[in-house]
Amino acid sequence: EFNVTIVFDEPLDSLKASMVNNYSISNGGTVVSVVAIPPFFNRVSLRVSNAFQSNKVYVITASGVSDCSGNTISNFNTCKLGLPSTPDSMDVVINEILFNPKQTGTDYIELYNKSSKIINLKDLFLANRNNTGTIGSLKNISIDNCLLFPDEYIVVSENASIVKSQYLAKNIDAFITIPAIPSYPDDKGNVILLNNIGQVVDELNYDAKWHFALLDNKEGVSLERIDFNKPTNDPDNWTSAASTVGFGT
Repeated sequence: EFNVTIVFDEPLDSLKASMVNNYSISNGGTVVSVVAIPPFFNRVSLRVSNAFQSNKVYVITASGVSDCSGNTISNFNTCKLGLPSTPDSMDVVINEILFNPKQTGTDYIELYNKSSKIINLKDLFLANRNNTGTIGSLKNISIDNCLLFPDEYIVVSENASIVKSQYLAKNIDAFITIPAIPSYPDDKGNVILLNNIGQVVDELNYDAKWHFALLDNKEGVSLERIDFNKPTNDPDNWTSAASTVGFGT
């Protein structure tokens, strides 16, 4: 047996949240007990029988639970879960970077899981290199367990709301906010993605000169990776986000 913690976006009626029959898991796994976690009751701990297989994706469904006002959950009542693996080199890649935001904007880094692994964002760190090439300014992407599944994207910034308001966000759930991200200068800089044992998963040495040459104003324009499988530091593998998509995707 093992524990799974699921997080809701508002407090639940603790009685209904603690009912075993209100939860089911696809592809195996039986919920044997449930505890609504105080004091806010927006987290529920499930004890599950049957061991999960590594990197196999399961889906948990909540039904019958309600908030404190009696509103019963309907849509958006499922989420994926699974056992994560330590990300190795190039399992997760830097896919897009905004390093010269609008005056009212903020930097962001978009990551893509190109592996078949389930990755725990708690095991990933953003960083950069100083003038002597030493890695520094490590920032944990998540202090909580948060899973990035194969072929999924995540956007890391200091203010997800600002990024969503300034750019087209097709998946509003693919954002994570951290208190501070490393310094990424407007002209050129370095982005490092590290795992929890200090291994470099991906590293980008970007330059504003990689932007489309005829672009008059590069402020607020992101650089997008063209091919996941081509070298990260190939200037020809990066392009300015198009005006037709709002200069960032």
